Amino acid sequence: MRARNIKPGFFKNEALAECSQLARLLFAGLWCLADREGRLEDRPKRIRAELLPYDDGSVEDLLSELHEAGFILRYAASGGRFIQVVNFTKHQNPHHREGASTIPAPDKPETSLGLAPDKPETSPELAVLIPDSLNLIPDSPIQGSDAGASVVAGKPADSCPHQEIIDLYHRILPMGRQVRIWNEARRTKLRARWREDIKRQSLAWWEKFFTYVAESDFLTGKTGTTGRPPFEVDLEWIVTPANLVKIIEGKYHEREAA
Repeated sequence: MRARNIKPGFFKNEALAECSQLARLLFAGLWCLADREGRLEDRPKRIRAELLPYDDGSVEDLLSELHEAGFILRYAASGGRFIQVVNFTKHQNPHHREGASTIPAPDKPETSLGLAPDKPETSPELAVLIPDSLNLIPDSPIQGSDAGASVVAGKPADSCPHQEIIDLYHRILPMGRQVRIWNEARRTKLRARWREDIKRQSLAWWEKFFTYVAESDFLTGKTGTTGRPPFEVDLEWIVTPANLVKIIEGKYHEREAA
């Protein structure tokens, strides 16, 4: 493995904070495996053996999580599968004796596996290692289903209909916390939930899902723990991976069912 730099700005990056703890650890580890251009082979089993030998969890899923969040690009080229760490060369200074990269660059959009990050490389959420940066990711007003989306040459725009889903949430769950700011960190969460299952790529699914949420006395604040204020649901909480799974599995409906 190569020696790499890590700066305080890494720990304060709000977009990276939306990823799971193990994904954040894996992301830093990928720098050590990557060559001087920030590229490495996309081999989850080997990556696990090198970086996470003592941890549970699917490295395949963690890589997909980082890819969806825009911190790495998984792509195919010359018959192989590879990973490009986004903005690697802007924030790392490899030793001059380190060998040149032998991995082809992801310079052709059609070689990407799945959906490439839909944000330009100069966007704040991709500037992962700006030294000691305290800048916050700017909030963006809710302007419509494509608000904040951008098209990078040859790459797809954000296909997730954010505003339409927000409208469904407001209509079906009026007792929940209202969405007033839908910034990039929140967009990343919803976009990932939309993409990770083909069934969710439908407004009808989200309408049915929110209706199911509305049937829970706990999630709608009708019941709660003694001595504590009732739970107030919000859209960001709903689309956090662990919470969405618990809702689908009926954890918050079990008491009513019993």
